[in-house]
Amino acid sequence: MQSELMTRRRVLRLTYERYLEADRAWALALSDMKRWFPTGARPYRAAIGDPGSRMRELYETRARALVRLEAARVKFATAKQRLAERQRPAPVQLYLITA
Repeated sequence: MQSELMTRRRVLRLTYERYLEADRAWALALSDMKRWFPTGARPYRAAIGDPGSRMRELYETRARALVRLEAARVKFATAKQRLAERQRPAPVQLYLITA
């Protein structure tokens, strides 16, 4: 495997792990919030929190991690396609010369 592709794969794996970590933190915080404020007691349904709150910070961290994951996935696919194009054999042209 080419070094560029290996680097892209490593970045993809790292961004995926970071997304999973951020998603897990968001899910735990959401579950904690639901325990403190049951569905019927919440003034509004989507409780992200005020700017600067822990819930808002976790939500935005998760959203940024998802954007980075998608960008890494696209870059990996592009590198993979570029490598496949480079490894494709050049077309052979045969010429028949008759006298």
